[in-house]
Amino acid sequence: GEKSNDTTKTHPAIKVHNYSGPLRVRISLVTKTPPYKPHPHELVGKDCKHGYYEADLQDRRVHSFQNLGIQCVKKKDVAEAISCRLQTNNNPYNISEAEVWAEEYDLNAVRLCFQASISLPTGEICPLEPVVSQPIYDNRAPNTAELKICRVNKNSGSCRGGDEIFLLCDKVQKEDIEVRFYLDSWEGKGSFSQADVHRQVAIVFRTPPYSDPHLTEPVRVKMQLRRPSDREVSEPMDF
Repeated sequence: GEKSNDTTKTHPAIKVHNYSGPLRVRISLVTKTPPYKPHPHELVGKDCKHGYYEADLQDRRVHSFQNLGIQCVKKKDVAEAISCRLQTNNNPYNISEAEVWAEEYDLNAVRLCFQASISLPTGEICPLEPVVSQPIYDNRAPNTAELKICRVNKNSGSCRGGDEIFLLCDKVQKEDIEVRFYLDSWEGKGSFSQADVHRQVAIVFRTPPYSDPHLTEPVRVKMQLRRPSDREVSEPMDF
């Protein structure tokens, strides 16, 4: 779940407002960006088939889904997987077939798409508008993984900049990473080249000069990793 951590596990959940009674729910995977096309990756677990989950649920205010997993397909199998989605009518936003095939799929990110159908007093089944979750990223992929500073050899330096810092981190892409320093309206970037990013897990850089090079007492600023392509940032640390 989105709020899971090392000690607490959460799971995807939905709540249907202004309705009480049984409902049928289908959960499938769609692309991260609109239009939300069926995604080649598939959901696996209890009540899953053809890459999606479907079940009749009893009358509860909140429905949680605890036994779902995402099975990734290889790039060479994308066409077969998408054909399966279309053949099994797993296309919640009814994207045209031409648009489904229009461009390559991002295999490092998906959204969950929730579709619910309720029973009206007349006995008629009424499908509700589908809704999507926040994006879910493959944390094994360095271009979408959560950014994290693991360790630095020192966390202080001169206000004139130029101090050499060794930073250990989770996997990053050398062409898509910055070391950002900031405080209030000031911002500076660590200076390094792609050759200074070692095996995706270490960066050797020099600190930027602070806005006031004539400090008479220490100033505490923040330092964090930032990925320019999607503006993702790590938790900051003091410097």
